[in-house]
Amino acid sequence: MKTSMEWLFEYLPGELPATTAADALTNGGLPVEVIERHGDDTVIDVEVTSNRGDCLSHLGIARELSALLNRPFKPLEPSAKESAPAADTLTSVTIESPLCPHYQARIIRNVKVGPTPQWMVRRLEAVGLRSINNIVDVTNYVMLEMGQPLHAFDFDKLVGRRIVVREARAGEKITSIDGHERILQPGMLVIADADRPVALAGVMGGLESEVSAGTANILLESARFDPLSVRNTARTLAMKSDSSYRFERGIDPTLPGRAGLRAAQLILQIAGGELSAGVVEAGQSGSKPQKLTLRLAKLKQVLGIELPVDAVSDALNRLQLKPTRAGEAFEVCIPSWRLDLNIEVDLVEEVARVVGYDKVPVRDEISIRLTPPEPERVTMDLIRSVLVAGGYNEAVTFSWVSDLLARDFVPPEAHDLLRAEHAVRKADGQLRPSLIPGLLEALVRNESAGNQGVRLYEIGGSFWSDSVGAVVERRHIGLTGGDVRHLRGTIEELLSRLNASRKVKISPDQRPGYAPGACGRIEWEGKVIGHLGQLDPAIENKLGLRQTPAIAELDCDALIAGAQHVPQLRALPKYPAIRRDLSLVVDEQMRYEQVEQLVHGVRPELLEELEYVTTYKGKPLEKGTKSITITLVFRSSQGTLTGEQVEQSVQKVIDAARDKLKATLRA
Repeated sequence: MKTSMEWLFEYLPGELPATTAADALTNGGLPVEVIERHGDDTVIDVEVTSNRGDCLSHLGIARELSALLNRPFKPLEPSAKESAPAADTLTSVTIESPLCPHYQARIIRNVKVGPTPQWMVRRLEAVGLRSINNIVDVTNYVMLEMGQPLHAFDFDKLVGRRIVVREARAGEKITSIDGHERILQPGMLVIADADRPVALAGVMGGLESEVSAGTANILLESARFDPLSVRNTARTLAMKSDSSYRFERGIDPTLPGRAGLRAAQLILQIAGGELSAGVVEAGQSGSKPQKLTLRLAKLKQVLGIELPVDAVSDALNRLQLKPTRAGEAFEVCIPSWRLDLNIEVDLVEEVARVVGYDKVPVRDEISIRLTPPEPERVTMDLIRSVLVAGGYNEAVTFSWVSDLLARDFVPPEAHDLLRAEHAVRKADGQLRPSLIPGLLEALVRNESAGNQGVRLYEIGGSFWSDSVGAVVERRHIGLTGGDVRHLRGTIEELLSRLNASRKVKISPDQRPGYAPGACGRIEWEGKVIGHLGQLDPAIENKLGLRQTPAIAELDCDALIAGAQHVPQLRALPKYPAIRRDLSLVVDEQMRYEQVEQLVHGVRPELLEELEYVTTYKGKPLEKGTKSITITLVFRSSQGTLTGEQVEQSVQKVIDAARDKLKATLRA
């Protein structure tokens, strides 16, 4: 805000160099950007933050300088002589919208519209406003002096000679004083007469009721309007003004009455006329005294220093907060113009500004307390690390599923898919029930770009609705690419790294989107946490994939819940293991799971681990049979084993396989 030093001297008696004022304001949180000469005057350009609407006036800046420099402040005490008839016999004010809490109107008759005195023109021009006529210039002058926007209507041009504050109706128009016709929207607050809008509340007046050379009687408006309403109207109609700039930031609720009286005083002084007795108003100021408490302990905690009690009291007094000592605290009364003071820490900042930020020592050391990462974050980092080590790159796909794949991966527990309510996405507008479709489409794009053999994973949400229509969201881990064996190995490694003590079991299952007979249910300590397998050939053909990828989807939250965050240590084995490979010829329909169950059922002595190696079908095996190769790992904690010591255990497995599975040992 451009501020005239000559103007400030009216409220700050005595000498005050512009540089001194600029330094004080800058150090107090209101930076001065420019100091320039304007004739015999000096103008400082003050950057006012959005929460300090009280400083968008010369009186506001003067109050700040009075506090910061500890100088006397001379308040403005307007007065004006009134005469009959009473204003309420000439006009009326009605408020029909809560967007205007308070409206005042004064009537001044028999004014002489003409040139403005040079002292006022000089001050207005110094801060960037051109002179229009003595009535309009007074309203601008008072706005810049006190911070209250005002408006003067040609009283004789108001239909019904009354004011109605209401919201605009559909189709209404107004030609503003800048000559542009504005089409109004419902919800915009307007000042109207008995027939049509004559001003946009808080933004700009209308051309039809503006003061002109022929104006004899005026209605002087001084009011408060809802800041959000003013901002929305100004932005929608692209007509920002000095008035809207101030209303958007909040106006002192007690200011309309004093500012209206000040404007009437100046109009009588430079344009003559008679001020009708009284004020016609609707609504009320709504100003209620607000009190806050500033604890000395809080002041020390925030600033890091202990200020003398007298210095704190002096700072609060200079800010006109009327402090009262209450033990180890001060009770203060917030002035009506300080809309930015609402909580205790605001008072801490005010004391620091007045005492001086330079009095607050700067520490060249800071203490940082390191806290251990959250367990969930540790688990997620481990998941990503293992998957990347397995050759999978993380992908981020859209949360929408294409219509092409929408129904291919719907889980059995889902009742229906979720679709966007609004027509943002007319096509592909359903939320994904699985991460696999997005990853498959990413594979297609990679193949089109010549990137073969890409492996991808994604961690994200899947969505559907249940049988009662409630929205269900699950966090999953999706994987695509590579072959089933590699994918299974990666998942088993992941589960082992998360919690090696939990048993992993993969059993045949069937799931939408997976190839028939090539899908496995992943169980972790007896709980189903996902599925893995090969992509359904029908979907592969639909997408035009050149390679058949393996796919898997895991319940991410189940992995987090089952992860072991406390390291479990065990001694390294002292003695070597003995490995024995067995190739069992079994019926072609037999599953590996049956072989695994048989071995664990026999409970071979000193068996440490059972490993699956491979499955073979073809010559020289008989038709309808296959060979399942497993490795039995034996180890003793007491000493080194010999071949003879494990033969008995191996033979027990062979005998059990022959008796229960009709298996033979492949030569």
